[in-house]
Amino acid sequence: MGLSGGPNGAKAVFRQRFGRAFGPMDTLKEMREVSGLPRAAALAVLDGNVMMNGLPTSVDTFGGYVQVLSGQIRAAHEAAAHVVVVFDEPAAMTEAKRDEQARRDAQRKPKEVLCSDDLVAGIVDDRFTTEMLHAEGFNAKTLWGHRPARARFCDAVCVALLRGFVARNAHRAGSLTFDGVDARGAERPFDEPRAAQVLSTNQEFWGPLLAREAPIGEGDLKLTDVTQRVHDAAQTPGTLVAGVVLNLVVTIDTDSFAIELLQQGRRLRRGDGHNGGNERTIVCFKERAQKRKGDDFEPKGHYLCCDVHVLHEELVRYFYGTLDLSREIEAQQPAALALFAAALACCGCDFVEVKGMRSDVVFDSVGTVLKTVPSAVENAKHAWSGRRELVHRLHDPIRALAMECASRLLEVPRIKKDFVPTLRNLDDVLVRRTAWLICYWNSCEFKGSMEEFGFVRHSFG
Repeated sequence: MGLSGGPNGAKAVFRQRFGRAFGPMDTLKEMREVSGLPRAAALAVLDGNVMMNGLPTSVDTFGGYVQVLSGQIRAAHEAAAHVVVVFDEPAAMTEAKRDEQARRDAQRKPKEVLCSDDLVAGIVDDRFTTEMLHAEGFNAKTLWGHRPARARFCDAVCVALLRGFVARNAHRAGSLTFDGVDARGAERPFDEPRAAQVLSTNQEFWGPLLAREAPIGEGDLKLTDVTQRVHDAAQTPGTLVAGVVLNLVVTIDTDSFAIELLQQGRRLRRGDGHNGGNERTIVCFKERAQKRKGDDFEPKGHYLCCDVHVLHEELVRYFYGTLDLSREIEAQQPAALALFAAALACCGCDFVEVKGMRSDVVFDSVGTVLKTVPSAVENAKHAWSGRRELVHRLHDPIRALAMECASRLLEVPRIKKDFVPTLRNLDDVLVRRTAWLICYWNSCEFKGSMEEFGFVRHSFG
């Protein structure tokens, strides 16, 4: 999932207004070569959930999954010496995300394969072995339609991928790491809980580096967390990742625009050593090529690559007309980026959607609020410091954004004005959800009761 799409969606508007930050690339290797950096200076972080979800419909066997994903990992390893594949951790998932997944699952009924009871085509839960994945009649696509079976299947695939990587001696020229899998694969005893952890060709380095005191449930946030941890480790000469300055973040989820812009703001404030100014993050959005009607030729996909450093510069210049900011304005940037992320979220994402808000309209709305509503910026400061009682400081800034968006909608020709009253009187639940989300995207996740943030657990059947 991600931010709202279409011609007025976040990605389209970013490309239209900040084209300098974007470029299509056929391969990750090409992206790294364009950067002028050697392979040893690059890290590729891949969204494993995206990889598993994106396999062609014709691939429906365990061996087929391993073969296709192995090819993707090999291509990433040609671009970067170190490849990390991140997965969601269902046991650590925020209640808000778990509820959203349940709603999504209820909307689509999994495809069932009719078969006799002695076949394993229809695995639907966590109770299966590696042998069953190789049995005649097994259908991986059917399994994938049932969320309770996915985690063990991912574990089994990743164990096989790691073994294949070592068998090819690829680990001698770098490393491959899986973040959020159980090393026992499908051989974990049925009565034992899953233990999501790090599995790597260089366990001694990557295990401690990616060990977290508080687990991250969602892969989208892990992408940024991994780059941060590698950057910190790269400051020490002689470590495995010393000299790594290029992050290739591979995903399809446009949430990464907001998450990585917030992270870029932190990078610029960091100024922590010889690699600090050189670190570069490229978000590589995997895009499928469109097959022409009546054409049997299957075109190859490509990547739409976004340089987050350039995107951040273009955004600042768009809001302020210059990159030469005063100290006062510079100090406001965390809050300014948070308000921009809030505006993008309100246009539609997994957790919140405000009818009537569009990305092309909110871009201008955010700039106006930053210039004309000083209290909005001031109130947004430190709202994601980790103290629940401070999150409400984001409420008024979010309402100010909606009010400005409503005013701008009145000026847009040929657009429905029915949503203007709703924007001017924004629902309190939407406000609280958006405030929580900005904290979440800022790596400040509140757990436990979620009612105060507008989330009420539902039962979907």
